[in-house]
Amino acid sequence: MASIVWELARMDPDTLYIVDPWSVRGYQSIHGAVIFTIGALALVYAVVTMVEISVQPLWSRVFAALMALGAVAAAAIYGGSETSMGGGLFGWLLAILGGYIASKAVRMALTSVDSTTRAFVTIGTTVAAILLLNLLVFGQSRTARPWVWIAIAAVLVLGLASTGKHPQLSSNRMMIYMATGGWLAIALSAAAARVNLLTAQTEETGTTQLIGDYNDTQVTSGYFVALLGMLIVVIGAISLWAKRRDIIINQERAERQRAAAEASAAEIQAALELAKAHQRQARTARST
Repeated sequence: MASIVWELARMDPDTLYIVDPWSVRGYQSIHGAVIFTIGALALVYAVVTMVEISVQPLWSRVFAALMALGAVAAAAIYGGSETSMGGGLFGWLLAILGGYIASKAVRMALTSVDSTTRAFVTIGTTVAAILLLNLLVFGQSRTARPWVWIAIAAVLVLGLASTGKHPQLSSNRMMIYMATGGWLAIALSAAAARVNLLTAQTEETGTTQLIGDYNDTQVTSGYFVALLGMLIVVIGAISLWAKRRDIIINQERAERQRAAAEASAAEIQAALELAKAHQRQARTARST
């Protein structure tokens, strides 16, 4: 977020770059605003993920859904014109991801069913979901505004986060996915920032001739500060998820050990009671 006050992009002054100013800071560029928004969302997501209530299964999924909603809102604010997506290999990949999420949801719902039935139902659900999603949704190229595509991606990622093992870690998994997506968005914005500078240059001169060479158009310190900052967020999100996962696994192991110890103690107590009963019967038999 601090990168918004740094120099975001520039051209070498030796190229006689005539757009004033010859360099732009983050707050002077739409890319800087997008980076700031990504950082702000990452900060909010981090705070939400770290609160203790987020490890409760219900609240963890609610927070994960709010993270997805935040990504869609950012896309709605900064998204540009309509774009075409879907169809071909990309459509099949999205359909396969949707089928995988559907199969995980089915397995979670059929915990009380025997393993053979669960396996057959899961396979059937996966194949049916892939075919239906590719046929009805992703099989053909469609045109829509960016926030629509981000919404579809957010729903798929939310499903992936919510159907994973240990539902109390849904928000942690969503935080990892969102931070990684934010880092990728910043990483891919370098070319767009350079193109915007060239566009501004042609608009300033009123001609298609460029004063500065494309190779001289560079992102600079503000961009790399943002890129490194989001990388730190990704590492932190993974670390928090791993720590909480280890705690949950240890708690589950302790619960199983406690249950086994209680069952063993009950068996020992039952054996002692039985032995005492046999002793009383033996004494009664001798006395008679």
